[in-house]
Amino acid sequence: MRRMTTTLALSAWIGFAAVSSLRLMAHSGWLDPLTAGTAAAPLLQDLAIAADLYLPAQATLVFAGLFMALATGLGMAITGLSSASVLAIRRAEPLAAAVLVALFAFYAAASIAGSPLATLFGEGPGFLVALALTFGALLFDRLVEVDDAADDAAFESVLRSIHAAEREALMRRHRSPFRDKGESR
Repeated sequence: MRRMTTTLALSAWIGFAAVSSLRLMAHSGWLDPLTAGTAAAPLLQDLAIAADLYLPAQATLVFAGLFMALATGLGMAITGLSSASVLAIRRAEPLAAAVLVALFAFYAAASIAGSPLATLFGEGPGFLVALALTFGALLFDRLVEVDDAADDAAFESVLRSIHAAEREALMRRHRSPFRDKGESR
């Protein structure tokens, strides 16, 4: 599978965004009529955010929709990165980066505003570290995947130079007057 590191990291972010969306929908009470009397009802109640968000249910649903849109964008990026088309890959990389930046912007806005929505991102620097590692995965896969004909030609040229230098060194060694007399030719 191509771009395994990036695919794994972006898949984890899709899970985060989807679960956050479910948590917000459960908190708003929007899922209650859909899950009433089912085995999913207690699970969704456990998913609901414990803190009061001080938002009307409609606003909470808007934020849930935002997280679903982010998850969809990341899914599209993974699809593009897994494509055989170079054009699709070149379009998917900036899409993935843009969605991650949007996720960071949402986190920063919620944190700076002191919104209880910031609790979705956890405590401490874990969110930021995971985000930085994801950008590192994008960069790593980009550097590994780059297929540049000029780089390949330069690499081949260096290999030819090394082989020529090895041959020259062996030739000089065999012609050296200071060779050990016991060596065979």
